[in-house]
Amino acid sequence: MKRMLMILTLTALTISLSFAQFTEGTKSAGGTAGWSSITFDGDAVATILTIAPSVGYFVIDNVGVNVGLAMVTVTLDGGDGVTSTAFGLGAKYYMNNMYAGGSYNSSKADADAMATLLIEAGYLYGLSDNVLLDAGFDYTMGMGDNKAGGMSLGVGVVTFF
Repeated sequence: MKRMLMILTLTALTISLSFAQFTEGTKSAGGTAGWSSITFDGDAVATILTIAPSVGYFVIDNVGVNVGLAMVTVTLDGGDGVTSTAFGLGAKYYMNNMYAGGSYNSSKADADAMATLLIEAGYLYGLSDNVLLDAGFDYTMGMGDNKAGGMSLGVGVVTFF
């Protein structure tokens, strides 16, 4: 059964590479921006502002290497804000309008440094020839002493050139 699954997976990858949507040498630029407010019993508890640009380069057909930077500011009600910056390096595999990938992220908030593994999947919806809406799902898992993790849904914009 394992052998049959491996053969089927390799066949699917080979076929998908023959219908490459993104060819080697294609570049991408995009990102997300978000704002959220967390309330408890009708009182504001925290507000979160996220700005996360990213760039990519397709090293082979349908496989892109990505570099991203994220700035997240969390402001507690009546208190000071804590800003965290993160740098990420990863890769994505694209098949038609869907993608899946992962990245290693290193972040620093105040004096604390943390490492996380990000696993992501998403769908690209064309807005024009080279500009697409990126709707995705992210699973974040802390590494080392960082035990934090979570899941998120997001929307961004990406362009390919």
